[in-house]
Amino acid sequence: LFLICKNMKLNFSKGELTENNALIFTAHLPSLTQNLEELWTFLSDQEKAQAEKFINTSLKDRYVVSHGLLRHLLAFYVGIEPQNIQYSVNQFGKLFLKDTNCRVQFNMSHSKDYAAYIIALDSLVGIDIEWKDKTINFQEIADLVLSPAEINIFNKLNSEEQFRAFYDIWTKKEAIIKAIGQGLSYPLKTIEIMDSIKNNNTYYVANETTYYYSDLWSLENYAGAISSSHKLDKFIQIDL
Repeated sequence: LFLICKNMKLNFSKGELTENNALIFTAHLPSLTQNLEELWTFLSDQEKAQAEKFINTSLKDRYVVSHGLLRHLLAFYVGIEPQNIQYSVNQFGKLFLKDTNCRVQFNMSHSKDYAAYIIALDSLVGIDIEWKDKTINFQEIADLVLSPAEINIFNKLNSEEQFRAFYDIWTKKEAIIKAIGQGLSYPLKTIEIMDSIKNNNTYYVANETTYYYSDLWSLENYAGAISSSHKLDKFIQIDL
C-alpha cells in the first residue's frame, strides 16, 4: 500500500486483512500536517464544515489529518477513491460504511497528538487511546467509570498503581462500548474489567453478543485498547 500523501509509505499488502485478523494504525498527527492540503480534498462537505468550526488552528489541522487519513485507509480496502467513501451513522453516533454489503468494519480514536484506527472484516470493532494526564483527579472520575466492586479494589492500590490501573480499565471499557456502538449511553459502571483480568477473562457480553478485548501496544505516555465481536487470532499494528 502506497499512500498518496507524499512522505508516507505503508509496506503491507491488501491480503493481510483477513477474517482472522485486524489491522491497527497509529498516527502522530502533528507530523502529518504537511499533507493537509491533500487530506482536505478527501473530506466530505459535512466534514469540511465541521473542521471550519474549530477556532484553534491546531485542533482544526488534527481533525483534517485524522479524518482524511481514515478515508484514505478505508479507500484502500474498499477499492474506491477516499472522497467517495460514504458513511452511515447509528443513533449513538457510530460511523459505518454506507454500503451494507461491504465487509469492512472500522473505528477511530484520538487523544492529544495521536490518532488510532482499527480495520477488520465482519467484526464489530472499537478502539480507544488516551494520553496519560498525570494531573487527573482519579477519585472524581473513578466514580463515573468504575463499578462498585472495581472501586473497592482501586481504593486499595497505591497512587502509582491507581494511575496505571485507571487508564488500563478506562481504555478497555471505552473500546468495548465503541464496539457495541452505543457510546457513552452504555453504562460504563456495569462493565467489570478488574475482576475479569484477575480471572484471565478477556471478553464482555452485551446485548447477547460477546466482545473480546485486549491491550493496544501502547505509545509512550499513552494507554490503548481494542475490542471486537469476533475472537481474532492476530492484530497487526502499523505506525504511520
